Amino acid sequence: MIDADYIRYYAQYQAAQGCSAATIREREILVRALLARTERTLDTITRHDLIGDLGRPLAAKTKQNYKSFFHTFFTWMQDEGFRADNPGARLPRVRVPKQDPNPLRTADIEQLLHSGIYGKTRLYVLLYAYQGFRCVEIAAVAGETVDWRRKRILSKDGKGGREVWRPIHPLVWDEIQKYPRAGVFFPSPTNAGHVGRKNVSNVLSKALKRAGIVGHRPHQLRVWQGTALLEGGVPTTTAAALLRHSDLQSIAAYQLVSERLLEEAQNVLPLVKVPTSSGRRRAA
Repeated sequence: MIDADYIRYYAQYQAAQGCSAATIREREILVRALLARTERTLDTITRHDLIGDLGRPLAAKTKQNYKSFFHTFFTWMQDEGFRADNPGARLPRVRVPKQDPNPLRTADIEQLLHSGIYGKTRLYVLLYAYQGFRCVEIAAVAGETVDWRRKRILSKDGKGGREVWRPIHPLVWDEIQKYPRAGVFFPSPTNAGHVGRKNVSNVLSKALKRAGIVGHRPHQLRVWQGTALLEGGVPTTTAAALLRHSDLQSIAAYQLVSERLLEEAQNVLPLVKVPTSSGRRRAA
């Protein structure tokens, strides 16, 4: 078999697993990009090639994701009998420094919305911040994914292929009245479908930069929602459901504990009397 045959069969295997079309496309891109960088084939690529690829100047989280995919993909090749070895096994452990969440502030969102962005970008912002949609979910919004009678919206092409209905926030509801009730909201300029997630991400990244909001990525609009919900007293289970997290641990990455809450927590501690001096007599 040649590389194209392996890739085609892997796509069929993932489809049988129930993976979304978007996930299958992304993984194919990862495989083809790896082969182009290493100038190897799937039959000849080695563990050392993969280590060298992970040694590129990438963000730690990106390296971790690549390592995980390499292990998954080459384990599949080994299980299918396409390779006797598994070059994705025993790759170096990737150290990912823990970081506090870095949400935009509410003032940042208002600044972005009033920075002269176009209507399409404005809806991108509102869907990200108030519906908690990811870029891939925003791209897929269409008249058919809106329940116009019950004011609900479907998160389509979501993470893990999960599709769920959620209430539409009033700000989003007002904005989508300008859009058709049939067909995609954000048509692609190159094909009959909708724009891709990279288009959404790139447009928002440029809008943030033009608005003078630095040190933030589009995804941190979603982090703003998680932080605002939890700080506003919304139960963790409800906030996780709005963000469509399948477990409660994931939402911890979306909450920045504010200084106000930290100060309030400190004030809960019982007070003790602190002497102004040691009470010891000084030696003569």
